[in-house]
Amino acid sequence: MQLVSTDAIVLRSYNLGEADRIVVCFTRGAGLVRAVAKGARRMKSRFGAALEPFTLIRLAFHEKENRELVTVSNAEILKSNFDLAADLEVAEVLAHMAELIGEFAPPHEANEKLFRMITACVDALANNPSAHPALLRYFEIWLLRIAGLFPDISTCAGCRRAIKDQERVYLDNESAIRCGTCGKPMDVRVAPGIQQLIRQTQRLPPLEFARLFDSESKETSAELASLTHRLIVRALERLPRTMIATQT
Repeated sequence: MQLVSTDAIVLRSYNLGEADRIVVCFTRGAGLVRAVAKGARRMKSRFGAALEPFTLIRLAFHEKENRELVTVSNAEILKSNFDLAADLEVAEVLAHMAELIGEFAPPHEANEKLFRMITACVDALANNPSAHPALLRYFEIWLLRIAGLFPDISTCAGCRRAIKDQERVYLDNESAIRCGTCGKPMDVRVAPGIQQLIRQTQRLPPLEFARLFDSESKETSAELASLTHRLIVRALERLPRTMIATQT
């Protein structure tokens, strides 16, 4: 039995038996893990509030070879985000983020870039909860990009020509970007404003992107949400349970 100690962000938890909980975390050193926290539901649990969703913790757990479920031995709070759950809209955004991480992150596969992106987005939400629509788009785009599922908007998938700024481009039914010449009537147009926002996610940290996003029209914001949701649904081949509550 191996003891692993790593930073982790709690995604969600649910009851197991009369006193235990199953906790789903994304960890810096071990990726997505599902763990049993024994006695976590007892009044005098040694875990306290450390297993609340989107708390950043120092997690220690024991794992056995060929077993997906690990056992929590210790959880120390590094940064709490308890106040975020009090805002219903922000809580829905966090639930959506947790579901998508669970869908796109392979179990027990460390991904430093993904861990840093998740923590950066949660920190940004904690600093400015009202920016949650922009931060959710930022998160979705980066999650898809890290998973290799976000289309390259710099090159046409048809003719391989570089896409210029302000050029009309389209998203085809294979989630690839095509120029005006290669695009087909049934493809979805990606407006220049949307292309610019996507490019800015690569250049700006979450809160700076949110400030830029706030200056966009409601139509542009809705169009970007429609694009990310289209890509997510295609990747999962279904509608996520939490997406309906986060579409606006």
